[in-house]
Amino acid sequence: MAPPSIAHDTLGTRPGGIAALSRYLWAAPLLLSVAFTALVAAWAQDNDRLEREAMQRSVMADTLSLEAQLTARLETEMVKLRAAATRLLPAGQDAHRQLANLPEIAAGLDRRWLSVLWLDANARIVAEARRDQRPGAKNFPQTQGITLHLVAPTSDERRPQTGQLIARYDPADLIQSQDFWWLAAQYEVQLLSGLDEVILSTEKTGRAAAGETYETPFQAIADARLRLTQRVRQPHWFTTLPVVLMAGFLVCIAVATLLLRRQMNRVARAESAWRTEAAWRQSLEESALVGLRARDLSGKLLFANGTFCEMVGYSFAELVEHGPVFDAQVQPPHDQFPPSAKREDREARWHHRDGRIVDVMVFESPLIDGGGEQVGWMDSIVDVTERKRLEELERRQREVLANHARLSTLGEVASTLAHELNQPLTSIVSYSAGIAKALEKLPGTDPELLAAAQALSRHASKAGGIVHRIRTRLARRELVLEHCNINPLVADAVTLLQREFRRAGVDVSLKLYSGLPAVHIDRIGIEQVITNLLRNACDAMAGIAQQRTLQVRTLLGRVPPLDPRAGWVTVEVTDVGPGLGGRDIEALTEPFFSTKKEGTGLGLAICRSILESHGGVLHAQDAPDGGARFSFSLPPDNQTMETNPA
Repeated sequence: MAPPSIAHDTLGTRPGGIAALSRYLWAAPLLLSVAFTALVAAWAQDNDRLEREAMQRSVMADTLSLEAQLTARLETEMVKLRAAATRLLPAGQDAHRQLANLPEIAAGLDRRWLSVLWLDANARIVAEARRDQRPGAKNFPQTQGITLHLVAPTSDERRPQTGQLIARYDPADLIQSQDFWWLAAQYEVQLLSGLDEVILSTEKTGRAAAGETYETPFQAIADARLRLTQRVRQPHWFTTLPVVLMAGFLVCIAVATLLLRRQMNRVARAESAWRTEAAWRQSLEESALVGLRARDLSGKLLFANGTFCEMVGYSFAELVEHGPVFDAQVQPPHDQFPPSAKREDREARWHHRDGRIVDVMVFESPLIDGGGEQVGWMDSIVDVTERKRLEELERRQREVLANHARLSTLGEVASTLAHELNQPLTSIVSYSAGIAKALEKLPGTDPELLAAAQALSRHASKAGGIVHRIRTRLARRELVLEHCNINPLVADAVTLLQREFRRAGVDVSLKLYSGLPAVHIDRIGIEQVITNLLRNACDAMAGIAQQRTLQVRTLLGRVPPLDPRAGWVTVEVTDVGPGLGGRDIEALTEPFFSTKKEGTGLGLAICRSILESHGGVLHAQDAPDGGARFSFSLPPDNQTMETNPA
């Protein structure tokens, strides 16, 4: 597990909308609680409304039922009173006895009638029967309040009206009957007059009921109304236990939300400070010009800054996954060093991802955690590749200066030799020309002797030209250029070295392209280049046992780096020797570099210098079938570059 002090932190960024929303997440529990409480309150209110409607319907139904039952009972009493009235005989001296002895009258007095009056046609009392005059009258409750009466005529269709029979009764006796005990337990029953006066009530304590109320006209009594009032008032919905509990819950969640908000503010401030510190630390790490790397005791990579990743060309994730793939050197195991040991600085050569070599200086020290324990190693890496390159460049410059000094000395020697050899070569040319002319005049001259004298004259003349050219270059005079075809120069060079080829056992294949344009060159200099390339190819095949073949050809080629549109005159020399050995043209043309034991290392350097003075290019590459292929290209006559001073 990576120590906190070296953890590789990556501070991600979130979209603006999500970041803004996350700042108010602390209020989500409170908002959800408010929404839930609102739903509960709405449910309680709707449930209260439904209950009140159901209760109102129940009160209405009970009121109408009571009114119907009371009306039915009064109708029954009225029927019985009418039956008694039809059985009365005309009034006489025994009217009181007749009235009291009627079974209907006796049953009514025993049931709920208080008294019965018999009135004649003139509304005079004929007879009266009262409950308190009945045997056992003390068992009946005393009447309180007002009384009502029933009236039935004593006449019928057979006789004219002779009077009426009036039965007085207590209306409370109807309501307080045992048949309506369940009703009296739930409601206060009142009978009201047309002037809203209470005729009777079932509530004796004077305490008015406070519940739902409903009243309906009491048809059995004129201008009377029957009212039922619930004894218990239904509580309001906001005073019910669920609503009270939800209100308490809302208060608790509000307090909890405030505490959560305060805690989140503390966490946000701590996180902001941490992010600032981490960003500052990361900025310092990424701004460092040296590479930083941390590893645990087992060698696992824990941290690497951007400079280190750029130094090796791998990302941090790739380094963690694949390990130190850039380090070609074998590192000593960490368990060979005690935890308190300090390792010395060391140099290393690492392979960059693109294949180039990176020279680094590694400064390594123990990595100590907050408890004072070593948890790994901390490396500071400095890229010294440029310093190494500058040191190598300085070394090569010193070598070049030394080579220039040797070349200067060689130039002086060459100048002296050219000056000293010029006169003998001139004499050799003159004498050989005279001998050739003399042999031509003598009869019977051996043709081979004449050809040898003529060849001696040509070779001596060419040697004189070379010496003259050396003197010209040393004198820093411009080259003498002329228009010529390259094919005769190549053929003359092959002919000149034909004897050496036969001695070395080399078969020469010459292919000359006939459509080559003319070139503007120094003839002697280009002949020297061709001759040098042919001799080098012949010497390269000296140690091989297979068939020695030398291919020489001219062609119309292209030199893309210089001018990809125009064809250049190219001469190729291909051997079957050991090849270039991985060297390029820059290494082969270094002054005093030679693959031959007795070589001076100046041939290819001089050839390259001659070609570059003509605007040409020297090439070297391995042949497809083995061996080496040297070639040079010259621009055609209309594109010849301006010559440089010799």
